[in-house]
Amino acid sequence: MFGLLLHKLFGQKLKVSVPHTQGLPMTDDNKFGEDVEDAQWIGVDLDGTLAEAEPWKGFDHIGRPVPMMMKRVKIWLEMGYRVKIVTARAQNPELAVPPIREWLKKNDLPDLEITNAKDMDMIELWDDRCVQVIQNTGKPVGSNPDPYRRT
Repeated sequence: MFGLLLHKLFGQKLKVSVPHTQGLPMTDDNKFGEDVEDAQWIGVDLDGTLAEAEPWKGFDHIGRPVPMMMKRVKIWLEMGYRVKIVTARAQNPELAVPPIREWLKKNDLPDLEITNAKDMDMIELWDDRCVQVIQNTGKPVGSNPDPYRRT
């Protein structure tokens, strides 16, 4: 399966991170099976992750697609994963959601759920502002980037 994913992404064999928790129990109830897997989802940030980050020009403006993330999302969907757009824009759903839906359609993505919230069924979050920490320690995984950096 991973060989197919790599070939679709790159046309060659390269190491790429893909969701790894499908089939594992949920955190709270330790439930297994297809019902649990159907609830699991991958969160993908919009600005700076799925779309190029640009200076804010309002809710109607969304940057160009990031090719690698677009491929990755399409492959996840093809593999049967649920994918949601997780964006701070969604705190104003009346203003944010219609332009995001248009952007998804224009860029050949299905009508994905759009949210600004995580829940217990999220198995991964892809975001340009995240710093992953080692569970229960507060210590960053890998080098700790300056949290106030500007790109």
